[in-house]
Amino acid sequence: MPAYTAGASLLSIAPGDSIQVWAAEQPVAGSGGASASQQIAAVYAQGIGQGISFKGFFSAAPGAFEIDVQASDVDSDTQYQTLPNGNITTVDSTNQTFLFEDANANHKFYRALMRSRANAVNVTANFKR
Repeated sequence: MPAYTAGASLLSIAPGDSIQVWAAEQPVAGSGGASASQQIAAVYAQGIGQGISFKGFFSAAPGAFEIDVQASDVDSDTQYQTLPNGNITTVDSTNQTFLFEDANANHKFYRALMRSRANAVNVTANFKR
């Protein structure tokens, strides 16, 4: 999957949709740009709930790691902020899975940021509304 690129053709996600942002890949750890997944644009409709979830898994034990689930109302690398409790640092030790949910999220854009990862393992992850 492509890394974050401001102004790129955006994938839209509506309630009930799921979009994969990392597909068995090893994003470079860092603070933005190539360390971030492709951004997605949330579509909202009157009377339909808000919220977002982010889930995925590593191909093996990632060691010490941090994935930040970020949101912004402006699609600019410097405008993305990590959501409250959006710092994922633990996985299920059997399946190497992780999950973040925010039932009240109502931002325009979302992305995931691979802040750090000790082991060279692949990650697969998706956003769902």
